[in-house]
Amino acid sequence: MLVKEQDLANTRYRFTLEDGSTVELAGNETVEYDGETHTAANLFDALKEGYYGRL
Repeated sequence: MLVKEQDLANTRYRFTLEDGSTVELAGNETVEYDGETHTAANLFDALKEGYYGRL
């Protein structure tokens, strides 16, 4: 699916951290997770699909 940059910027993603606090980011914001840099949208999808946490 092709996503427009403006749509990505307007979509918010909420992540719950291990300490129970939450962080909310726009889909096009970058975030470092597990030593890698991702956009919030890509990280959200990777976590949802189970790409992290597999052995």
